[in-house]
Amino acid sequence: MKSIFSGSGEWYKGMLHVHTTESDGSVSPEHVLKAYRNMGYDFICPTDHWKVTPKPKKSGSRILHIPGVELDGGTSGVGDFHFVGIDVKPGSRFHSRGHDKNLTPRDMVDAILAGGGLPVLAHPSWNGVSWVDMIDVADDLFGLEVWNTGCDVEIGRGQSDVQWDDLLSRGYRIMGLAVDDSHRFYRDAMKAWVMVRATSLTRKAIRSALEKGRFYSSTGPSILEIRYDRKSISVKTSPVRRIDLVASPRRGDTVESPEGMFLTEHTFSIPKSATYVRIRIRDAVGRFAWSNPIYFG
Repeated sequence: MKSIFSGSGEWYKGMLHVHTTESDGSVSPEHVLKAYRNMGYDFICPTDHWKVTPKPKKSGSRILHIPGVELDGGTSGVGDFHFVGIDVKPGSRFHSRGHDKNLTPRDMVDAILAGGGLPVLAHPSWNGVSWVDMIDVADDLFGLEVWNTGCDVEIGRGQSDVQWDDLLSRGYRIMGLAVDDSHRFYRDAMKAWVMVRATSLTRKAIRSALEKGRFYSSTGPSILEIRYDRKSISVKTSPVRRIDLVASPRRGDTVESPEGMFLTEHTFSIPKSATYVRIRIRDAVGRFAWSNPIYFG
């Protein structure tokens, strides 16, 4: 059986969407980096609006800084569009037009690609974005925010499993990320993360691991191992109440522990007709973790 986290490396904890006073965040870039470092994060990608915020000179060297940006604008008829660019080129400049309704998703994704970044659809549930709105850019998306802490604590629309599965079910290959999108420390900070298995704590190694899908996302529990072949998938986790095999529509499976007991592993059979599967786990207090999809066909 193959391991979804195959290869050598170490686990690194990271944040891929967070704001500072360089745009609409409430605290300085220096404070953001120090706060996440002190809470055990190994790398952070500040994503201020339309601006690549450089690493503060006084932030120290114990946390890896990855340049990032968030672009926003356009209209879907019910909302607008936000895209995060991960690991853009240092010093990249994005022409800020404010919240321009004339912008299209294509405009923003192309700008991130031109800056060398990985484009991520930000908080689609919060924005009211559907798969139909993404048809023009879905092939170029690296990922989608399956969880956004800020959107959860703000209006209860932080989870975007449905939007992710809508795209996956239509053949688009897109990673899932859990992020904070922190603006109002500490109400919406240090509550989500990605765990990346990389060969070293460098921008190059972290990006390579992200692109290969060698990571999972979490708001609490841990996915320790996932091994699979075409017939079955075996999962090992921290103690959880429920493990879901999420797959193509009308396919999948789930297992839940009895009240007061926990699961730490399970093996599912993979439906023959499934075009993809992914793992979602939930602990005793309702926190989630998500694997990236495994594709078939």
